[in-house]
Formats: sequence, C-alpha cells, structure tokens
Amino acid sequence: MKRRMTALLLCAALLAALGVNAATAERPKEEETPAVTAAVSDEAAPDEDGALSLSHLRAQMLESYYPLLAIEESIRMLDELNYESMEKDLRDTLNAIADMQWASISASASALDPAAMAGMTPAQIAGAAGASAASAVVSPVVTSQLQTQYDACKEAFDKVHKGELQADNEGVKRQLRNLQDQTVIMAETLFITCKGLDAQDTALARTIAALERTEKELTLRNQLGQVSALTLQQVSVGLSQARSGRQTLRMNRDNLLLQLKAMCGAALDAPLNLGALPRVSAAQLAAMDMEADLAAAREVSYELYDAKKTYDDAKKDYDDARDKYGDYSGKNEWMQAKHSWQAAQYTYENAKQSFELRFRALYAQVKDAAQVLDAKRAAVSAQEQSYAADSLRFKQGSISANALADARDQLAEAKDAAASAERDLYTQYHNYENAVTYGILNS
Repeated sequence: MKRRMTALLLCAALLAALGVNAATAERPKEEETPAVTAAVSDEAAPDEDGALSLSHLRAQMLESYYPLLAIEESIRMLDELNYESMEKDLRDTLNAIADMQWASISASASALDPAAMAGMTPAQIAGAAGASAASAVVSPVVTSQLQTQYDACKEAFDKVHKGELQADNEGVKRQLRNLQDQTVIMAETLFITCKGLDAQDTALARTIAALERTEKELTLRNQLGQVSALTLQQVSVGLSQARSGRQTLRMNRDNLLLQLKAMCGAALDAPLNLGALPRVSAAQLAAMDMEADLAAAREVSYELYDAKKTYDDAKKDYDDARDKYGDYSGKNEWMQAKHSWQAAQYTYENAKQSFELRFRALYAQVKDAAQVLDAKRAAVSAQEQSYAADSLRFKQGSISANALADARDQLAEAKDAAASAERDLYTQYHNYENAVTYGILNS
C-alpha cells in the first residue's frame, strides 16, 4: 500500500509539472485511445461533426489567416507584372532622358552663337555673356543629375531585358511560398500539441481519481488508527497539486487553441473541436525511400535554393572583379571578391551537408518510432492479460475493488504509452512528409 501511494504521489507531481510546461514540450503525449491495436489507415481520419481535421488545416489557413492572405496578394502582384510593358516604359524613359541631355548640351553650345548676337547692343551682349557664364556653372550639375538618372534607368532596363528581374522575382515568390509553408507547419504543430494536452488531461484525471480513492481509504484507516495523520496529509497535498496541475494544463491548452482558432479563421469566442490525427500505415513506412526522398527534398528546399543563390551572387561579383582587375591582382576589391566567393563556396557546401545530415537523421527517427510503437502495443497485450486475471480474482473475492481499479489504471497507462508512441510516430512521419514535399527541415 505504501509503495502504491508513493507511486501515485510521484505521478501526480510529474503530471503537474507536465501541465505547467506543456506548451513548450517538444513532443506531446498521446491521447487515450480505445483500441491501440486497431488497423491503421493510409488516409486521414474523416472529419468529425464540427471538428477541424489536420488534413484540412492548410486549406483553412490559406482561405482565412490574414498574414497568409497578405502573402498571397504579394505573390499575385508579382505574377501579374507585365515585363514587356515595363521594358517599353523603361526604354521610353531612357530616350526621354537622352533627349534632355542633348537639349542641355545644345543649349549651352548655342548660348553665345555669333549669329545670335548680330544686332545686339553692347549691354545686351554683356547680359548674354553673363547668362552664358551662369549656364557654364549650372550645366555640369544638371548634366550629372541626368547621367545618374540615365544610368539607374539603364541598369533597370538591362535587368528586365536580360530576364534578371524576372528571375529575381521568381526567387521572391519562392521565398514567400516557403514562408506560407512554414506558417502552416507551425499551426500543424499547435494542432498536434493540443491533442497531446488533451491526452495528458485524460491521464491526469485518472491520477486524480486514483488519489481520491487513496485519500478516502486513508481517511477511514486514519480514523481506525492504522495510518498517521501525516501520511493522510501527504496524499491530500499530492491530490491538491494534481488538481492544480490539471488547471494549468487546461489553461495552456486553451491558449494554444486560441492561437489555432485565429490561424484557421474560426471565431475566437466559439468552441473548436479538433479531429483525430491520421495514423501511419505499414505501407507508408515501406514506401519511404531514403535516396529518392532526399533528392526530392533538395529540389524543393528554399534553404538550399537561397544558399545556392548566395554562392552564385558571390561568384558573379568575383567574375566581375576579375574582368575589371585581372587575375592575381593586388587590388583590395579583387581580393575581397575572391575571398567572399570562397567563403560562399564553403557556406553552400555546409548547407548541403547539414540538410542531408538532418534528413537522414529524420528518416532514422521515423523508423525508430515505428519499432517503439510495436513494443508499446506488445506491452498493452500483456497488460490486458494481467487485467483479465485481476478481474477474475476480484470476482472470486481475492482482491479488493481498489486493487482492481489500480489494475485498470495500469492497463490505461499502458494504452496511454502506446497511444503516445503512435502520436510520436505520426509526428516524425509528418515531419518527414514536410521535408520531402516542401523541403522544410525544422529539426
């Protein structure tokens, strides 16, 4: 009895701590499921009435979440740019500036034309000379301004004409899409965390019920003089802590759910039910192909795209410096461009290596989570047999109702462990899916 009470107190303290820190836990605990050995499905579970499913979360966010709607408008703006019209406008602007430059030069050259001075009085000639002197001061300033405008416009024209601006904007669109994907994945993490907190709430409720049974029993035994008041007080304190931990856990869960409501466009003051998580099937696990999936992830990774672009830009700067100053130049500009390019090479190679390392580690984590789930399910089967034996002993009068309740709790704990392992497998597999589909590795 003392050993059982100590275990309950430790469990209560642990769950209370989990409740306080639930919002920041890396992997949420699995909720209780009625049959952890049920067959798994390749598809997401169908939506429950009024429930939000994880498979529909992305669509909900793209339709309703204001930051994603703003990003989508930026993408549409880039899609609707008319580069032909832009190139024509820039060409017209270049011609207009060139005409202004020529007009400025012509005006300065003809300011003191001898033919223009014919018939002028000396005073008029003096005035014209003064105006010409003033023009000689102003013209270089105006000419410089026009040349600066022309050079900037010419640079913009060349970028459009050569397709560089179009390529840059495609990169911007890719970055914006990546930001959308990252935001959706963050919301999916909130969804899974909320489901995990629900499971912890169920487990904590079971612990509280067990402590209440123990408190009731010890109260009676204390009245009979069989246990001390201190022992009874310890159980009462543990029960109070467990109840407090459950309240904190629910507060954390409600706050996370509030964030999720905002992200999927639900009313903040309305209830939101979360559907069941999909299960990972044996067929899905068997279909995982390390090398092919890694190649697919590399292809769509914005992280690697951005690292490659940084490398390409540094290489272009180096090539420009080499063309301008020549190889093995002692010019600081050449040396800076050379070392920047070499540093970019190492950075890019490191980015590729890091990406592959994290992907291979994630692949291994999925496989390990699958074998852990198998072990937890085997433990449930063993615990079911043990509970069946205890049920028979209870019917025969060999054990008390409290002992049978304890055995039932042990079976529920085994099921919780298996359900937690199942959730962990889904979490790891979903991370793997995100890596292959969107090239995103957050680990």
